[in-house]
Formats: sequence, structure tokens, C-alpha cells
Amino acid sequence: MSKPRSIYVLQNYANRENLVESRGQVEHTLSISYNSQGIKIELSETNSLIEEEYNLSLKSAKYHVESTESKEAMIHNHKKGHTEKHLQFKLQAKRETIRIFLEGLDAEDYTRCIKGFLHISCDIIKQEQKKLGIEENLTEFFFNSEIKSLVSDRQFLMSKINRAFQAGQIKDSSEKGLDAKGLIELKRQAHLKPFLEF
Repeated sequence: MSKPRSIYVLQNYANRENLVESRGQVEHTLSISYNSQGIKIELSETNSLIEEEYNLSLKSAKYHVESTESKEAMIHNHKKGHTEKHLQFKLQAKRETIRIFLEGLDAEDYTRCIKGFLHISCDIIKQEQKKLGIEENLTEFFFNSEIKSLVSDRQFLMSKINRAFQAGQIKDSSEKGLDAKGLIELKRQAHLKPFLEF
């Protein structure tokens, strides 16, 4: 059995002072987590050590006394479930999962999409900082200055998301392709909008 091909992108754009590494028998994870006053934001990259599986995930949550509002966005490639490379968004409040299937990607294209996802994640983290009134500079907490170099990768990912929309490959939990009205509805979700501005 050959060793699975691993993808490591986060380490090149992360603030190394806050980057934590965790290696187990089956997976290797690099992550940065901001946790203060009931607010947690985590960016993590996980490679399976036994299969061709990869996941870059952005999770943010604001915890309240009685309820939890949480959001998660990820780009991944997994052997179980949906095996195609795709973006996935979990909307906990609506108990909804949105998937954007990225078809026809070779290894280089997929890496460019991951970099584009990382660039968008930077904007989402900035948005969270402003919305939640966090005084600490979260861009500097999570990223190094190289994050700015990923603008063209973001545009590349946007073109792939646009192509997915045109092909009916943006799907909700019922596996139904999103139409123009559904796209407008999704854009009302502030943390999804940056992924849908194609």
C-alpha cells in the first residue's frame, strides 16, 4: 500500500507563533484557535495518514447562555460520503448543509482552490472580528503577510464556484441544485457571501 499524498498549505500562510501541530496514528492536523470570552474561531488543516483525504476547515461560534450559533466552512476531499472535492458549509441554526462540488480538478487546481479558500477565510475572520467587537488583530493572530499573495487563487476558486453554479452543482441537504433565487437567499448569510461573489 503506497503512502497517501498529503497537502500542506496552511503552514505557509499561518502565524507560526499560534500554529499548533497534532499527529496521531491516522491523521495529522495543523491548527490555529482563538478562544476568548466565549468566542472561538478555529482554522485547521487535516491530512489523513492512511488514505487520500484532506480537510481545511474554518469554524466560528459565539456561545450564548441558552443557545449556540455556530458556522463551519470547509474545502475537502474524503473517501467516505461525498467523494468529490467540494466546499461544504454547515448552517447549524437552519440544520442545513450546502455543498459546492468542484469538478475536473487536477492536484494543482485543487491546491489553488485551497489557497483561495484560505484567502476568503482571512476576510471572514476580519468580518467576525468587526461584528463581535474583538480588539485583537485577528488577521495577524491567524496569518502571516504571505496571505495577501493569494488574491489570484481566490479568483480561481470563484471561477470554479461559478462553473459549479452554472452546472447545478451547488446543492442543499436534499441534493437539489441551487437556482438563482436560492443563491440570493444564501448570499444573505454573511459568512457565505464571500464564497458566492462570482
